[in-house]
Amino acid sequence: MSTQQYLCQNPRRVAALRAAAQELPPRWFNGIEYLEVIHGQPRLVLHFVHDLAKAPSAPLTAGNVEVRGGQRVRDPRVLEVSVSGKQLTVELDASGDFSRYQLRLVASAGADQPPDGIDPALAQITFGFKVDCPSDFDCREASPCRPEARPIPDIDYLVRDYPSFRRLALDRLSVLMPDWRERNPADLLVTLGEALAWRADEIAYFQDAVATEAYLGTARQRISVKRHTRLLDYTLHEGRNARAWVAFEIAATADGRQLAACDAATGLDGTLLLTQAAGTGRRLASRTQAGELVAAGSQPFELLTPLTLYSAHNDLRFYTWSDEACCLPRGATRAFLRDNMARRLRLRAGDLLLLEARAGTSNGLPQDADPLQRHVVRLTHVDPEADASRTPAPTPRRDPVTRQPIVEVQWAAGDALPFDLCLSKVIGGTLVQDMAGACANVALADHGMSPAGTQKLLPVPGGRVPRLRPANESPRPLTRQGLVRDAHDQWTLVDAAAPATAALRRELAEQREALRVTSDGDGRIWTVQRDLLGSAGQAADFVVETEADGSVLLRFGDGINGRSPGTLDTLSVRMREGNGSAGNVGADAIAHVLCDFDGITRVRNPLAASGGAEPLALARARMEAPQAFRRQERAVTPEDYAAIAMRDARVQRAVATRRWTGSWHTIFITVDRRGDAGVDPDFEDSISTFIDRFRLAGHDVEIDAPAYVALDLALHVCAKPGYFTADVEQRLLQVFGTAPGGFFHPDQFSFGEPVYLSAVVATAMAVPGVALVQPQRFQRLGRAAAGEMAAGRIGMARLEIARLDNDRNAPQNGKLAFEVHAMGGRP
Repeated sequence: MSTQQYLCQNPRRVAALRAAAQELPPRWFNGIEYLEVIHGQPRLVLHFVHDLAKAPSAPLTAGNVEVRGGQRVRDPRVLEVSVSGKQLTVELDASGDFSRYQLRLVASAGADQPPDGIDPALAQITFGFKVDCPSDFDCREASPCRPEARPIPDIDYLVRDYPSFRRLALDRLSVLMPDWRERNPADLLVTLGEALAWRADEIAYFQDAVATEAYLGTARQRISVKRHTRLLDYTLHEGRNARAWVAFEIAATADGRQLAACDAATGLDGTLLLTQAAGTGRRLASRTQAGELVAAGSQPFELLTPLTLYSAHNDLRFYTWSDEACCLPRGATRAFLRDNMARRLRLRAGDLLLLEARAGTSNGLPQDADPLQRHVVRLTHVDPEADASRTPAPTPRRDPVTRQPIVEVQWAAGDALPFDLCLSKVIGGTLVQDMAGACANVALADHGMSPAGTQKLLPVPGGRVPRLRPANESPRPLTRQGLVRDAHDQWTLVDAAAPATAALRRELAEQREALRVTSDGDGRIWTVQRDLLGSAGQAADFVVETEADGSVLLRFGDGINGRSPGTLDTLSVRMREGNGSAGNVGADAIAHVLCDFDGITRVRNPLAASGGAEPLALARARMEAPQAFRRQERAVTPEDYAAIAMRDARVQRAVATRRWTGSWHTIFITVDRRGDAGVDPDFEDSISTFIDRFRLAGHDVEIDAPAYVALDLALHVCAKPGYFTADVEQRLLQVFGTAPGGFFHPDQFSFGEPVYLSAVVATAMAVPGVALVQPQRFQRLGRAAAGEMAAGRIGMARLEIARLDNDRNAPQNGKLAFEVHAMGGRP
């Protein structure tokens, strides 16, 4: 077991083991206190907390010790071990390289658990074989909980109507003058914004009014434009409703009660939620009351996923294994939670878990907790896990030292924590604990409200295609739910097996109207489709068409493409209402729930609702549809192959070469992959499969890796007075490193791009504390200088990419040296 999911500044686990040994009767648990590397020999000395004669009960052997890691020297093998008091001497077959290694104590070879009597939290240690190498830098690696940069709101510059122009103008005024909150129409700024919006709307209307319906570029009606773009295989979407994570807190009287989800086929009749309404309790009394609140301005939401409520899941606390000043680091995918024997946790794989900060990192006050440090994950592993009936495991898992019941939870890499979450911290000399927590009463909801009754409609023939126009006078638009692709390549509302973040990534082109149409005579259920081109003559399919004013038309088939309803056949229609950006409510806006039981004490959406989008503007469709039609969907020339390869988000740039291989032509595509990931076989197979449907018959496709050119650079640097030379050198190494934003990050250079000496010198001069930079070496690694210094550039061939990793474990990937002296030192 590993505790690397936490970064703690004040480890106290050793003290906890010693305290356990002082109890009556004593409880002996041993663990690694520190490790000593013997210089010049493949030998390690482990120092334990207690004498090894006390614990473990069985003597440690070579099979109980594993060393993993390394780049040049991988996984050194343990030859033998010897015990002397608190020390365990480990003989290895070789010394390691400059990278970090991990030593673990295991019960047997290949096992994950430590031997009996060895503390799980102190059963491993990370070390390096080269700690005795001289260094001017501090050996301690700082890992602070870095604050997150706040997102910058996007402004849509493609608005086309008066409400959008007015909202844009007023929003802009609010940004420029945060204290201005006036919305009275008589206010001068509101009048000015509305005048600008009216003039902008008049201009947009004039542009549409002079057009006709014959061509895409001149059509005025939305339905006409949508049909034109459909012929070009372009989707003119009608907007999409927003989604939000909703967390509940309940009293013990509501344990085990369930909140229903919407119907997966129609999107109707999920548990209703409303945004905050003054003077209203958490639980709504009836749907009539909910309708009145919606009419007054509250935004409705309905649950997409069912939820069983438990009071034990209201407030979950992290367990830090007796350590202090800890944080859950960015990228974490595992944590430990405290269990309570009186109220056991009933977590299962697939449950949603909200991780959130609950106190300010500067003062520890709850009211100063960062509202942006909230993240929802879907659990992939729980230990111990409740059974299918939500009954906790009979035997809880405990910390063997403190006997605290705990639950281990894991989530997928797609839900990795996007920030550093502070769990405990010493503030003003006082340890503040439980600065972060979790909640498991979480479900996914989306914008919209299902109607209480149904509408009765009669078909009205219009030409060959019968149409229905629902008599819907509500100002709220028809709900359109975005779909996600599951593991079986099918479109669905929610993929319960995917990470939680995947539920919010939807495509505007893939959506479904939330409505149900049935025939009263024979009870036939009609299915909504994007179009009727693929519908058989007797298929009960229909299409939803939306006019520019938001009114809805239901278009049925003509007996050839889709079934036509009978002239006297009455249809019942239920339409869910609520769509667009109105559902993008802020965090903690949702506060009410409509249910048939008491006990819900709090309802909230910890994160702002997102994904709500307005219908696509006609001007944008006219602009994009012809370009989408002209998009190259075949590969003939090498340039075509390179362009298609670069459609993959993993490819930064590609260069294709056409060669005769003896019997046919082969297209060799050299791919520069984003980041530091190489061109491995799996990547080659995926790119080849993607390109195969564009490939010209008779062409073979091969994926090649770039030809990397290692560089050899050396600079003499003079530091300004008042700066330590070691600090200046460390900043230079960071600026010229391979981390994101570094000068030699893998994405900074691509095929044929030279490295300019002037850019290197300018970047070094911009580092704080640098007064003068003098190049000493500027050439390719392993080759004699060929005039690169005089030319001021290192040229690259067509398939070459410059590389400088400055990695002591891989010197063949480039070297970079800085000779830093204080002002007045050796030139």
